Amino acid sequence: MVVLSPARRVASFDDLERAGDYTGPHEVETSGDPRQYVWYLLPIHQGADKFGVHGVTEPLWTLRECADGSLEIRPSIGCGPNPYYWHGYLDEGNVWRQL
Repeated sequence: MVVLSPARRVASFDDLERAGDYTGPHEVETSGDPRQYVWYLLPIHQGADKFGVHGVTEPLWTLRECADGSLEIRPSIGCGPNPYYWHGYLDEGNVWRQL
């Protein structure tokens, strides 16, 4: 497992600026079904655009608010077809970990 640069929790989607930034959870209603969403720029993101924004929802993932104000996401997140181009998770303490 590789520990990547620290994550940064930001207030809104518009505030996503650098690799590892994330925002949420935010409640979004899809087809009458409210879900909690977290959007993030992968910790390997390069560039100054939001092209690399990804998202996860609860349910499917579990989003745990931590005492230090960070967020934990489980299970791991796999991006892209398998084999993934990025596979890891957000850990307590605002740390992205790559598997």
